[in-house]
Amino acid sequence: MENEIEILASFLDSFEPEVSGRSSAPVSDEDAATIAKLAAGELSEADRARLTPLLASNEQAMQQLVAALRGDR
Repeated sequence: MENEIEILASFLDSFEPEVSGRSSAPVSDEDAATIAKLAAGELSEADRARLTPLLASNEQAMQQLVAALRGDR
């Protein structure tokens, strides 16, 4: 479990400080599935790197990640 937390912390540290102007466009079904896999710890480092720009630029995507990490349905 500790290693999973370190991986998540490292992933979140890769984001730059938030600036205004983030998109709130709906998240596609494919992206939603990828976010769910991220929350479950099922993505490779390369897949996490591909997801980072979406999370950094789309508030809805980040909210979906937070909800998945919390276990919200």
